[in-house]
Amino acid sequence: MSQPLEGYMVMVTRPEEQAHGLIDAIKARGGRVVFAPMIAIEPVASSDVQQALASLDTYDAIIFISRNAAEIGLRQIAAAGARLTRQSVFAVGVGTASRLHELGIAEVHAPRSEFSSEGLLKLLGLSAHEINGKRVLIVRGVGGRELLAHALQQRGALVDYCEVYERRVPSALLGSVLKAHGVSVPDIVVVTSPEALTNLADKIDQEGLQNMFDVPIMVAGHRAAQEVDRLGFSLEPVVVENPGDASVVEALVVWANNGQ
Repeated sequence: MSQPLEGYMVMVTRPEEQAHGLIDAIKARGGRVVFAPMIAIEPVASSDVQQALASLDTYDAIIFISRNAAEIGLRQIAAAGARLTRQSVFAVGVGTASRLHELGIAEVHAPRSEFSSEGLLKLLGLSAHEINGKRVLIVRGVGGRELLAHALQQRGALVDYCEVYERRVPSALLGSVLKAHGVSVPDIVVVTSPEALTNLADKIDQEGLQNMFDVPIMVAGHRAAQEVDRLGFSLEPVVVENPGDASVVEALVVWANNGQ
């Protein structure tokens, strides 16, 4: 009996730290994988981070913006000898929330849909009634979106950032990665962040891999979907609302069953 993704080559662009579960799940459904991360993650241990962690007990709420923020942030919190005890903990989505649970945080508040800053802002615990006058620490990568902080400040919160990692574009040539897997283009590319999508388009342009612009792109959320056409990809994107491994794989199966 054939597997639902048998015969399909799926390119996964997640950072290495986040990719292995998805890769294994795709292979378990019979798919082949080209692993070509479009973002590399490097921890940051700046004086600003140390200062935020030293005053962790003064915050009423901690918001983790990504799985990387959860993993690296909690690791740095532990290294500083601090703990999350009295603070309400929020996560941008189910993947981040699941990782926080795995790392020992029992109660995490996260959107059930719309996994973004906009989704977070709809949570009761971050409403103006709840957050006015409270201190909030946003744990994120360097240079993230400002929407969440601005909205919380308008609701009366006192907001600080703790930027625990930075993102960079991996140096590996995409063409070399594809060649190593014996393909010129994959059947579909999974891109679960707008930044990775931009990096992918830049690599395609820089390396002259114009055929890649005609490959189906699976993205997480409608904000990223809007970028697909703008960046020069020719096909309507395949949109998955939940960027978790299981949801992405199920969406790939549906895409394959529908004859692409």
